[in-house]
Amino acid sequence: MAPSLLSLVDLEVRRGMSVVLSGFNLEVASRDVVVLHGKNGAGKSTVIESCARLLPLEKGSIHHHGSLVVDSEGRRSLAKQPFGLTLQSNGLLGDETVENHLSTVCSLSAMKTDLLPILEAYGLAHRRYDRIGQLSGGQARKVAVLAGLLPAMLSSEPRLILLDEPDTGLDENALAELISNIGQLREAGHAFVIASHHPEMMKCATRLHDLESETIQQQTKCQPWQALGIHEKVSLLSTKTGHRYLRSTRAGMARNGLTALLVLGTLLAFVDPASLENPTLLVGFVLASPFAAGLAGDPVVHLMREQRAADWWRAHVNRLPAADFLAPVLGFLLTALGCVLFLDGINWKLSLLGSGVLWATLLCVRFIELSTLRLARPNAVFVRLLLPILILPWALIVEYAATL
Repeated sequence: MAPSLLSLVDLEVRRGMSVVLSGFNLEVASRDVVVLHGKNGAGKSTVIESCARLLPLEKGSIHHHGSLVVDSEGRRSLAKQPFGLTLQSNGLLGDETVENHLSTVCSLSAMKTDLLPILEAYGLAHRRYDRIGQLSGGQARKVAVLAGLLPAMLSSEPRLILLDEPDTGLDENALAELISNIGQLREAGHAFVIASHHPEMMKCATRLHDLESETIQQQTKCQPWQALGIHEKVSLLSTKTGHRYLRSTRAGMARNGLTALLVLGTLLAFVDPASLENPTLLVGFVLASPFAAGLAGDPVVHLMREQRAADWWRAHVNRLPAADFLAPVLGFLLTALGCVLFLDGINWKLSLLGSGVLWATLLCVRFIELSTLRLARPNAVFVRLLLPILILPWALIVEYAATL
């Protein structure tokens, strides 16, 4: 009997005021290709996103490889085995290169491989080092589909692959290559759950499911896929990825650094530091810029709002990429600059304290942003109006710093 790679038990999922799925059960074993079809709004994408731990459950539980990954009581854990995911919105960061994104997917599976043959098969070899934002819509979709397939392409062990409308935007050659890959990977023992209306995609299914009943289909055997991956130990992937995002986009300086400099410029425009004698006021001006930079939020989280990249990451890891190195370094530099402007010299203790101010503020804002990110319209939520409560602890720090 083929091992179970996915199990959905008595699933009930609500979106907004509507219950989209109720009492839904699905078992997916090795060599299964389950294609979900039906009218728009029936719940196909809801099934895919629930399997990827992206939606809260009203009832039921979801298991990967026999282990619980999420249930209606709020228990969540990472899947013990890597899995592939392609979202309807691609889940790509426009400033990331094709090579870097697919290499990151390999790292999530603790594998590495030569990506060139795969890119050539999908007509992307010549765009290997281009930023995803420079690609056409169809080319970007190919990258998203490859990101979903790679965990299976790399491994000789059975992997679960979740694809939401993977055929959208693909040309005929790419679609034919995708269908061929699905057949080869199925023969190698991998399993698929695919949401699609496309007739060609439905033909490659072993089971067609309209979310109420299913139909069994027989598939002809083909040559199994030969695993391409070589095991590679990976550590601190989220931290390294966040640093790479910052280095390639300069988002930290453009967002947080510019905010801090605007605050410093405004203070200098209205206040002559030489005319101030109150040490608490002077220290407050010094620490105002790192505090303002922290209130601007984590630039990496802001970048990952694009095409639901944060959701793609959240499905795979417990901790999203973040600006871990930016906060302490930028906080120290901004406070040192403030010391030169307002105190006529660098105060090392105060500079270190300013580094901590920016880091702590950024953590608070990041927590608020991530708490609302999974909502349908996160930008419409006014939770950020709570940020003024951070002024009180900042004022207490200023009062303490004035005694140093």
